[in-house]
Amino acid sequence: MTLTLCATRVDDGADDWPARLREIRRRLEDRPTLLPHHFLEVVLPKIGGSLFALRDIGAQNRSAESGYAFLLPRDIKGPSAEYTLRYEHVTGHPVARPEEINEAVERALPTGDRTVFYRAAAAPRFKPTHIDTGGVDCGRPDAAEGAVIRAMQQSIWRSAADGLYPSDLYGEEAGTGCSLVARVDGTLAGFLLGFYSFGRLQLEEAPQTGRKELQLESQLLAVAPEQRGRGIGLALKRLQARQTLAAGIERISWTADPLLFANALLNFTRLGAVAYEFQPNLYPFRNELNLVPASRLNLMWPLRSRRVQTALTGAGQTGPREVERDPELTIVNQADGSPVLDAASRRVGIEIPADWVALQRADLTAALRWRDVSNRLLDRYLGLQPGRYVIIGAGVSASRRYLIGERVDDRFLKETIGGTN
Repeated sequence: MTLTLCATRVDDGADDWPARLREIRRRLEDRPTLLPHHFLEVVLPKIGGSLFALRDIGAQNRSAESGYAFLLPRDIKGPSAEYTLRYEHVTGHPVARPEEINEAVERALPTGDRTVFYRAAAAPRFKPTHIDTGGVDCGRPDAAEGAVIRAMQQSIWRSAADGLYPSDLYGEEAGTGCSLVARVDGTLAGFLLGFYSFGRLQLEEAPQTGRKELQLESQLLAVAPEQRGRGIGLALKRLQARQTLAAGIERISWTADPLLFANALLNFTRLGAVAYEFQPNLYPFRNELNLVPASRLNLMWPLRSRRVQTALTGAGQTGPREVERDPELTIVNQADGSPVLDAASRRVGIEIPADWVALQRADLTAALRWRDVSNRLLDRYLGLQPGRYVIIGAGVSASRRYLIGERVDDRFLKETIGGTN
């Protein structure tokens, strides 16, 4: 039977966007192939994806939505975009053919854009690989590992069901930009998941042109608690960088809680990533590691920059800076006390908790004060304008922990974010 399908884009900028997503999830019966609610609400629009509701306008009830197409960026071909069309069917409606669904959605996209159909409920194919990365066995997972990843995510974050990523995303056909695991003695020790993103051209390019480039949004990185301290996260990120460059992509971005010191040490000091954007209360979820509003730094990893290339070869700094030894650094807060908002030194140090996860569990009131102070400081200091600051490192002073910000000027931008040529 041929269906007459109409695809309508669900407006991610509307006030009822989160509620609309909840209603769609209810109609789809909260199946395990659904992308997490926080990903759909926040990340899907950020990476250039979208959501379409499909209706059979030839049916008796023309207004009933028979399925949903979740479009994930896949590639850019000249002026046109290509998406993975991740389809979810509403039970009780006639089943449309993939070509009917593709055609309906493509009619609603800009001319030339196309979709690649993918039904998440079908059995995914896995193509495992094994690559020695600094002594850690890393690579794409097999089917058994793909199934374990979801359980590991739930164990680490204590996430609700609607906060877990589907196992099929790690398969060969799901269209994700990065799917990696790390193994120790044949046992899953960590995993890394990323999505292609239609990112804006930045800095040295002309942003006013409105052109896009294919980037990678690194969405999920975790290491089993018993395996931490062995360089597994670093090994996964290094392999991600190699594979991303080999695919012709030069930028990776992700978000990180600014108050997690271990993450700051990995991201800024050992990987060479930088942060010049900040989003308060970005994610709506609460879980074991996020008991207060989930503010985030937006990190950028310009893979061909001199700074990142030095870090990836292991020739850069691997440990935190001693802030007391830096005469050009101003500490702009003492714990969760009143912040200094008028610093103009070459570098600033923003104190963060020594153990943010433990603090949230032990004293939620104090954790809220820390979050408020760091939000105010990051909002005041971060940016790419001359005189603003970019987070570039992690620092220590005895038992105290810090984010290190560098003052912006042309030389700093060229050496830290620009290319190596």
